[in-house]
Amino acid sequence: MAYANYDFYKAIYKGTMTEAAFERLSERASDYIDSRTGEVFAGGFFESGLIELKVKKACCAAADAYAINESGGSKQSESVDGYSVTYASGSKVKSADERLDAAIRMYIGDYIRAVTWV
Repeated sequence: MAYANYDFYKAIYKGTMTEAAFERLSERASDYIDSRTGEVFAGGFFESGLIELKVKKACCAAADAYAINESGGSKQSESVDGYSVTYASGSKVKSADERLDAAIRMYIGDYIRAVTWV
């Protein structure tokens, strides 16, 4: 079950994706949060309302990051009439994983576990 619902995404987080897209991507986002935090929030037990709010916002931010990743990355420019889209490239472009980590780090950075390579 996703940490945030579409009503929260639209009303509090002020997101812009469709409900169908959010429902799909928020599940992935919640799974990603669980994988990076060792499922510390999986039981739905939060130390405070502030932490719950931050986890919901992290879910929304990660869902947005997944949407960007699926669209091919960050747009550098876009034209409407001539329909021209240019995606960012070069050293400033984040990888899909970097984009996801940055999205959740803003809200729940203290709970993210370091990656351990075996």
